[in-house]
Amino acid sequence: MTTIPSRDLELSLLSRAEKLFTSPDYTAISAGKSGTSASKLTCVAGIDEVGRGAIAGPLAVGVAVIDGSEGAPPAGLTDSKQLTAKRREAMFDELAAWPAAWAVGTASPEEIDREGLTPALRLAAFRALEAIERTGFSPRLLLLDGSFDYLTAPADLFASCEPPSPAAVSTASSEKEISRGVTTLVKGDGKSVVIAAASVLAKVTRDRLMSGLPDPGYGWAANKGYASAQHTQAIRQLGLDSLHRLSWHLQGVPAAEFSRAWRARRTSATQVPKVFSSLRG
Repeated sequence: MTTIPSRDLELSLLSRAEKLFTSPDYTAISAGKSGTSASKLTCVAGIDEVGRGAIAGPLAVGVAVIDGSEGAPPAGLTDSKQLTAKRREAMFDELAAWPAAWAVGTASPEEIDREGLTPALRLAAFRALEAIERTGFSPRLLLLDGSFDYLTAPADLFASCEPPSPAAVSTASSEKEISRGVTTLVKGDGKSVVIAAASVLAKVTRDRLMSGLPDPGYGWAANKGYASAQHTQAIRQLGLDSLHRLSWHLQGVPAAEFSRAWRARRTSATQVPKVFSSLRG
């Protein structure tokens, strides 16, 4: 049975944002990067990720922003997992025009292997939020699918002793300076319309990205990087590709093949993370 998400929680948060950021004594609205307009704070973002369980390809984190002007969402919008691929594709253009702004940030397989899953999720999310900031929106109240807040960096006594990675410096440092309120919502993509929107936008964007990649025989268009029988058989025949997550120790893959893949990665060009975004109108 398909779950139809509501708008109750995000509309409540939107009302809170309006009270917080339009009060007479609120003076912390900063000018946009162009210096000609102020970032819009009276908005709420829904956030969801896809590709967590894949063995190849990037993680993708979708962010959808509402500001109260968007009207009714596309009919049938719900958790992307409850929609067929055909239905998601058919809905995409209408859905992409619905939020005030949206973005999908990614973290590459290299970053997943180097940083770990949770930091890679945070990195992809920060990239999407940074793209949202460039549209003029600056959501400070965020609805995050799931029970774990991966957006907030954990307290780490030793973090100051470790040099940040170049990717983290260029994409996440500005986000650490912004105070954001994160509300986690278990199965939020089936309960909140704005999270559902982020879910579908991220899913279709990542699926399209995987389908368009050069493919020597792994079946990216069919499996999207997940461990299907055809995919694992192709790994046994072709070995590991640069798109595979090498920290995922796949059953049946010899250690020598992982060593070869790691050596190949060290000598190959760094993959450039992709960010997709759109502003309504």
